[in-house]
Amino acid sequence: MSRKTFDRRAILKATGGAATIGLLAGCSSNGGDNGGGGTETDDSGGGGTTTTTSGGSGDSDAINIGSVQPLSGGFTPWGQAHSAGLAFAVQEINADGGVLGGRNLNIVEANSESDPAEASSIFERFAEQNDIVAATGPVSSDVGIRTSRTAQELGIPMIMHMAGSDETITPETLHSFRLGLLPAATTMQAQAQFVDDAGYQSVGAIVGDYAWGQSVKTGIEENFGIDVNVQVAPVGASDFSSYIRRMPQDVEMVVATGHPPGSLTITQQLYELGYEPEIITGPGLPPAVIRSALGENASRGFTHLHMSDVYTDEYAEVAQRFGEEVGSQFDTHTSYGYVTGKMIAQAIEDAGEANPEAITEAIRAIEFDTLFPEPIQYSEYGELENQVQLYSTFSLDAPSYYPDGNYSLQESFRTDPLPALPPEA
Repeated sequence: MSRKTFDRRAILKATGGAATIGLLAGCSSNGGDNGGGGTETDDSGGGGTTTTTSGGSGDSDAINIGSVQPLSGGFTPWGQAHSAGLAFAVQEINADGGVLGGRNLNIVEANSESDPAEASSIFERFAEQNDIVAATGPVSSDVGIRTSRTAQELGIPMIMHMAGSDETITPETLHSFRLGLLPAATTMQAQAQFVDDAGYQSVGAIVGDYAWGQSVKTGIEENFGIDVNVQVAPVGASDFSSYIRRMPQDVEMVVATGHPPGSLTITQQLYELGYEPEIITGPGLPPAVIRSALGENASRGFTHLHMSDVYTDEYAEVAQRFGEEVGSQFDTHTSYGYVTGKMIAQAIEDAGEANPEAITEAIRAIEFDTLFPEPIQYSEYGELENQVQLYSTFSLDAPSYYPDGNYSLQESFRTDPLPALPPEA
């Protein structure tokens, strides 16, 4: 296991790369969650481990956090953004004196390749060899489901970056906590609020024929107060024209949240076929991916759904510090990594010790005021309690806190605080 001093190059490496529609379409083979669940192996990075720390190579008293990220394959942009935000948070925490009276935090990271077995193996190795006190990183639901079970077996808290399947958390997984994405059922409650608030009467949806898509379909049926034209398409579909043509030409809103790997292609094909819905809701994609894939069409109504409140002074201050230090735009997914690092640090302080079980209970009891609209709080089972989901469209102008950026967000809607999803046994 090698150690290297945390520096700007480490974060820059983590923030590199962007995705296109073709990349996202390649995510579909596994049937995961908000990103489609596919795997694309990169032999150069599989399972490789690095350690970053601001404490220096001789810091034997550092407290280790495990980062099990998809740093190659279809989910790479998610993993890179989360990793960069986590690293930046740890840098700030250590520069401010660390935790527990001066102990540094240390990140131990490896590439899961979005493979559930590999992610579980890495998690176990970090527990046995590195004495990690907490872990983070899952994006696909397949990985989230597997590692939440591993977290329970090891007695180590796991913070889920995305992993939006309802089945990720159950009454038996008491060491797992969501952060960057609400489960499918709750997300459809949010979009039902969106429809009611806007007064839309003509709404269509295209969902993938797999667990996430079917969960979205069920959520639409249970929560929307109007009839929705729902079309079910294969997960690997690339031509959605026949499904789009079954919708009325004057459709006001299209829900593409239920077909993550096809959501951006659906958007482009809607415009090509002459449709002009006011709003298209997608899945939890990194905003840089959306901007890159849609180009100028990004500003025509596609909405980015997110948990962090990008419209506050606090967010702008963190984003500006990140931009000046790293030379890259701080976005909502980077913020999830940042919030994870800060929350784990607070939980360690609240626990008063670097003990995983004590930290788990501290997270369960936490009320953490951060970059989210409401303080982060959890139900008994690790679901976000009374949290707000935001929907933002794109401007092609740079944000004030990062003049070199090529997009900024504009708020379209924010929900009322949403109840935690009761877990199913």
